[in-house]
Amino acid sequence: MSTATITMPDDTTNELPPGCESILLGFAKGDCQGQMIWLDLVNSGGNKIVLLSQTPVTKLPDSPVVDNQLQVITVAQAPGGNQDLVQRLQVQFESQLNQQPYAAKSLIKSALLTLQGAQILWRPSQIVVFAPPERMQSICHAIVEASFYEFELRSIEQTLDASWDNVQADSPLAFEFNERAIARREELSTRFQSVLSSRTRFARLAPQILVPHIYPPTLASQIAERLRERTRMPERLELVEGKLETQERIYEMCSQRVSEFMVARTGHHLEWAIIILLLAQTVLIVIEYLSSASV
Repeated sequence: MSTATITMPDDTTNELPPGCESILLGFAKGDCQGQMIWLDLVNSGGNKIVLLSQTPVTKLPDSPVVDNQLQVITVAQAPGGNQDLVQRLQVQFESQLNQQPYAAKSLIKSALLTLQGAQILWRPSQIVVFAPPERMQSICHAIVEASFYEFELRSIEQTLDASWDNVQADSPLAFEFNERAIARREELSTRFQSVLSSRTRFARLAPQILVPHIYPPTLASQIAERLRERTRMPERLELVEGKLETQERIYEMCSQRVSEFMVARTGHHLEWAIIILLLAQTVLIVIEYLSSASV
């Protein structure tokens, strides 16, 4: 009986050549409060990429676990160089990814992009860029911007998927709203506002994903197009739109039922108030009549 041999990754496989840097970036919006703006995303509703730290690195670090941060590892190389290093780091990349708790949250695990003498190892929250020094900045800017849009799409996906239990629990109220459900009005309002917030983010994100191909192509446009294709962003965007429409429709119907019930409830209260006033007036008239009749 033969036994399978499991090869464990060597600790030396994630070693990087001299001169590599780790750039830790954060996502911010509006006032960055004195932080250094690394990249201004002018077409994304005021979002900005801020520089958190920039330090030399000798090994491929573990991927950051903070969702609103992005780590970029730059490896300066000549075109076509260090192919063995790219392959070794890709193996280590996948090995580390399987150990990360956030890996199960995303259908897109990782991707290897190769174009114009550059190679990019990509996964959520971490990127390794192999490129000539003179093209490193433009490549990093392009892949970081595209990664931000993938992060935004993934964030909307996770928000909508996490709300299905609430949507299922609230859906009966789209058919009938009663006195016992009045206490849930605030919850319904909060969840409806959350769906509308996701719709607003979606509306701003869609033009950045469904952009036409640029001709003649630029390095930045090719990087963005390649990442959109490898991470299936257009298809995911279509699925997100369907989820948004479903949840919007349910909460719009809930809102309509709530409004109709509260208007009817207010009308009933007014009717009873009028009836009580008429009864009181009738009683006073009867009392006054009896008093005058007894004189």
